[in-house]
Amino acid sequence: MEMLSGKGNISTAVLARRLGVHSMTIRRDLAALEIAGAVIRGYGGALASERITFEFDFDERHRRNLAAKQRIGRLAARRVRPGATVFMDTGTTTLEAAKALTAAGVACRVITTSLVIASHLWAHSSVELLLLGGRVRPRSPDLAGPLTEFALDSLSADIAFLGSEGIDARRGTFAGDLESARVAHRMIQNARRVIVLADGSKIGLTGAVRYAAIDEIDEVLTDSSADPTCVRALRKQHMTVTQA
Repeated sequence: MEMLSGKGNISTAVLARRLGVHSMTIRRDLAALEIAGAVIRGYGGALASERITFEFDFDERHRRNLAAKQRIGRLAARRVRPGATVFMDTGTTTLEAAKALTAAGVACRVITTSLVIASHLWAHSSVELLLLGGRVRPRSPDLAGPLTEFALDSLSADIAFLGSEGIDARRGTFAGDLESARVAHRMIQNARRVIVLADGSKIGLTGAVRYAAIDEIDEVLTDSSADPTCVRALRKQHMTVTQA
């Protein structure tokens, strides 16, 4: 991978010669890397693909605690009334909420910054999809920046479904970086009801950037694996915590 990175296509013969192995070994290794999404194979060689590597990484995060995320997603979908407008930020648990909405056939409008959520929703006639503009982030399948924030300030929603990198009973809920935190905060400012979706592994944690204080959140949807002590601490802050 170090040899392929940033150097364009390298032939199987060159890789075999530099690594001192048979070309059949190189072909088997390239086949394994292709399955993992790390390279694109071409005739006689391969090149590294950051995009495919990223997609593989996203899939890995999506599969982590997937059953819990699916239960949370179904619980979230039941919060949406027909005709409602819903904000959805990027995130693997939020994606499961989008899937649950379409599975239930809930007629609604979804406004999202997530390219992954948009790619799922666009083919479903029950959902009117609004994909916000903005800069496509280089290491994340979503939109952010001043244009995204400006668009959100012009819109409103009945519910905002937001992912989280961690929820702390004292400090609130966190995003992984400043850009995604700014987008989530704008959604909170323009939604009537704010619901954070987080599997049990996120309860009691903090993250890089706080995007909401406890009193800005109406409900947390999590699962039964959440630490009971952390759940009790959230409820002591008058937070509604529902476990799927």
